[in-house]
Amino acid sequence: MKNVISGVFLSASLMLSSAAVHASTDINNTSTITFNGPSSSIGASYGDGTSGKTFTENFTFAQGTVFNVSSAVISIALDSMSGLNISSFTLSGNGVTATGHLTSSTGLQTWTLHASNLTSGLYTLSAIGKVTGTSGGSFGGNISVAAVPENSTVAMMLAGLGMVGFAALRHRRKSKMHGANSTGLVPV
Repeated sequence: MKNVISGVFLSASLMLSSAAVHASTDINNTSTITFNGPSSSIGASYGDGTSGKTFTENFTFAQGTVFNVSSAVISIALDSMSGLNISSFTLSGNGVTATGHLTSSTGLQTWTLHASNLTSGLYTLSAIGKVTGTSGGSFGGNISVAAVPENSTVAMMLAGLGMVGFAALRHRRKSKMHGANSTGLVPV
């Protein structure tokens, strides 16, 4: 009985703490990335009445093969009127979390993120922060993905190069045996 009561209290506390975490984000949006080729644009804009509010922007996408990804977002502040403080930029999915790197200077924030050899599946790119501009703020960026060649493809390419090299070597040896000079012409 003691274990049941402890379990009930534990479950209730987890539910309440989970609700508290979600309640702390004022703006929470999720959108699906549509790729036209290997890249797509991402971003969000916040208007009047959003100053001081926190945001989480999630961009989801699915990949069917092993892939590499690069992404960047930028936010530029216009005095105190328009600005954001992006505090986190991450990619997560399939048990992997890649964290972005921040570069900033006065009024400018740039986050970049790179991850390699990710397995196929569903992924979420997330930007988290706070609106600091009195009239809102915005950020924009890009995400690019590229399939990683399979080992068998690389092996076939190397085998093909080896065969071309072997053919050139045979041709050179055959030319020397028949008395051809380096131009391929036989002297008269």
